[in-house]
Amino acid sequence: MHYSLAEVQGLDYWLRYISSVHPRDIELGLDRIRLVATNLGIKKPAPKVAVVAGTNGKGSCIASLEAILLAANYKTASYTSPHIHRYTERIKINGSEVSEEILCAAFAKVDSCREGVSLSYFEFSTLAALWIFCNSDIDMALLEIGLGGRLDAVNIVDGDVTIISSIGMDHQDWLGDSLELIGAEKAGILRKDVPLVYGDKYPLESILNRAQDLNAPLYLAGQQINWEKSETSSSFHWYGERNGNQTSLTELPLTNIHVVNIALALQAFFLLDLELPDEKIRGALGRLNYPGRQELRNDIETGISVLLDVAHNPAAMELLAANLRRQKAENCRLQQISAVMAVMADKDIEGMAATLESAVDFWYIAQVEEPRCMPVEVAAGRLEQDGKIKGLFTQDSVAAAYAQACKASAEFEAVHPGIESLVIVVGSFYTVSAVRGLSKTAE
Repeated sequence: MHYSLAEVQGLDYWLRYISSVHPRDIELGLDRIRLVATNLGIKKPAPKVAVVAGTNGKGSCIASLEAILLAANYKTASYTSPHIHRYTERIKINGSEVSEEILCAAFAKVDSCREGVSLSYFEFSTLAALWIFCNSDIDMALLEIGLGGRLDAVNIVDGDVTIISSIGMDHQDWLGDSLELIGAEKAGILRKDVPLVYGDKYPLESILNRAQDLNAPLYLAGQQINWEKSETSSSFHWYGERNGNQTSLTELPLTNIHVVNIALALQAFFLLDLELPDEKIRGALGRLNYPGRQELRNDIETGISVLLDVAHNPAAMELLAANLRRQKAENCRLQQISAVMAVMADKDIEGMAATLESAVDFWYIAQVEEPRCMPVEVAAGRLEQDGKIKGLFTQDSVAAAYAQACKASAEFEAVHPGIESLVIVVGSFYTVSAVRGLSKTAE
């Protein structure tokens, strides 16, 4: 393949370029992206497509479904966002990141076909991913909605199955200030007669009504889909529909992905009329380890246990808090938990901290080198004003806050032999990215 001068300038060049060609970071609407998609000849990116929306859990649903599909020898493509370390994490073929060369060629192609149409960073990225998928030999594309659903760039593609993982309060400036309004935006991914797999325990009327209007078959968590954790092993049982019949899968391994998201992915897989022997499903899930999702590691310098989680809103923090409370209840030696946190400026830091407050003993607040990050003095001030947070420390960088937390935890363990501590790193993808390289996979 021959590359133009623009293409060989590299990925850094293109990421700077696509950040600069549109006046707004976010601009919802489909007219501009549909026009450029037509110029690119983009239609359906694969014979089968799953479109996934939701406040939390979208990426986990896709990672789970991708693992099952690959175990069944289907050729997959996945598009997710944001990334932790490398931009290429967002676009994968058969579970592997695309090369920078292929991605640069895709950006160049999109740029040559936009004919002066202004595209946002996410729209540019989405078109590049879809163009790559349309020009690859794949059986199924897994597409994650970026923001909302109805007006998100990914929504130019029709799914053969749709998943809404969960609805929580986030991005209210764009999506509305109530769960029902946010749900209505997410429900924009639904299509006529296309099944919806939906993960909220208490489903929203705005989503149910939209599904009814479109005659979309519903598969709801707690109703058509259920799961039960084993009391005797690190496994769970799944209950759902397979080949048109209610059935179950037993002894499925627990991973660092929330069970509900695996349960939704399994139901979506079977709704696509795909099959895989139960033992191979167990094997696929057993190998699944999704970075930054309640990911247990050890600090390289001190050996302290570290839990990384990209949770960045109160709903995600509540899931993390429940896990921490469970760990404390099951392990009497775990006596101290410290949180390293940096958040974006538009986030509900008080709500996030409130959900963790009962589980966390010390807080290390920092900021990342990102214009959208909440300054550390603002974050600390808001938490101190709230009055509920005790044991609060601040640092100018996440790495420094992390080092301070690990050192203090190591000193605590040294003074209290047999007692354990845990450092959690939360608040944003940027927070996890800043320190993940300072830890190693837990032994």
